[in-house]
Amino acid sequence: MPGFRTPNESTPLPITRQGSEDVRARAFGILRALLCGTIMVIFSAGLINFNKYMLHPDRFPFPMHLILMHTVFCSSFAGLLFTVQPSLFPSLTDPERKVTVTPALILNSCLPIAVAYAGNLLFSNLAYLYSSVAFLQMMKEGNVAFIYGASLVVGLETFRWRNAGVLLFIIIATVANVEGEINFSLTGLLIQGVSQVFEVLRIILQSIILTGSGKLDALTYVMVVMPLCFMSLSCVMLARWLVPGLGGTGLVAPSAADVIAWWPLLLVNCSLAFMLNVSIALFLKYSSAVAMVLAGLVKDALVVVISGAFLHEAISTTQRFGFIAQLIGVAIWSTMKTFPLNFEEHGFVGGFVSVCSGIFVPASRDPFESRGKAGPAVLHNVQAPPPKSEASTKP
Repeated sequence: MPGFRTPNESTPLPITRQGSEDVRARAFGILRALLCGTIMVIFSAGLINFNKYMLHPDRFPFPMHLILMHTVFCSSFAGLLFTVQPSLFPSLTDPERKVTVTPALILNSCLPIAVAYAGNLLFSNLAYLYSSVAFLQMMKEGNVAFIYGASLVVGLETFRWRNAGVLLFIIIATVANVEGEINFSLTGLLIQGVSQVFEVLRIILQSIILTGSGKLDALTYVMVVMPLCFMSLSCVMLARWLVPGLGGTGLVAPSAADVIAWWPLLLVNCSLAFMLNVSIALFLKYSSAVAMVLAGLVKDALVVVISGAFLHEAISTTQRFGFIAQLIGVAIWSTMKTFPLNFEEHGFVGGFVSVCSGIFVPASRDPFESRGKAGPAVLHNVQAPPPKSEASTKP
């Protein structure tokens, strides 16, 4: 019949209305996740460098009291957000994920984590008084090795030579960065080391305590744990008042004049800390484990770039190459921990080939377990954000 062509394999399939809507919905989902991830990375890297800027001796060099302001602000606005948009707190509102917040949960589970978290935040911000943001961020990249070691001790991990090889590579790169630091401060190194001990303790406690039915989403974690962090830091402040000179200049309280002089920037700083938590919650809701790992790597790199470009911190050639090596090592480690079945079945090289080919079976939705980091939050020291099902308040 003239003008009629018999359908064959080369004939384009008609685009149905349903198919077009699916494509648009998928594109919208990708753009939404990309936007939320971009905002989260910018807020996270920005808050770290903003904290360093504020803690300069000529501005507001009171790390403990800056953190106290963050805990009060984030706790208050998380409660306000809960009254306005309770769906952002699935651990309290979603019947399938609901966690009953009892006194036992708070005292036995959340309080120990809050104490460790408060110590992590206090010492990580205290280290800004002595060392550069870039140097401290490079030290934090070595956390994956410490967390793996602690996990072996408590039985959360099993030893594998493949894991040990990757972590040894990261440790060597971290040592190179310490050796390459131009303005090295032993005090800053030791304080940051104490901060990382507290962080490892926090993550291990979360892995042991907040599991199964006790897992909290990002914003619920903030609303429950931040008030406990405030109480922990208040005890330190009380000890400082009872024992004058305790903690040195790092725990000195600001005067009313200091707060009044810097209140506009303090308000912006605290607001950024809270908005970071919201952006973390949204990104966790709309992204995948792979996206979370990539966002964490981009954030780490952006922190160092901003510190060098805007804070004019000196970064040696050794540190540039060492940091790139760290990021490569952390990327490898994250991939291995996010898709362990691929590496178990195909080995080291075959595992990467299968993941890059899109053939993978994620063992868990928890991307921060893969990076050896956990927790949202006030992310002053900013580690990567918390997992969708297990939040912690890392920037």
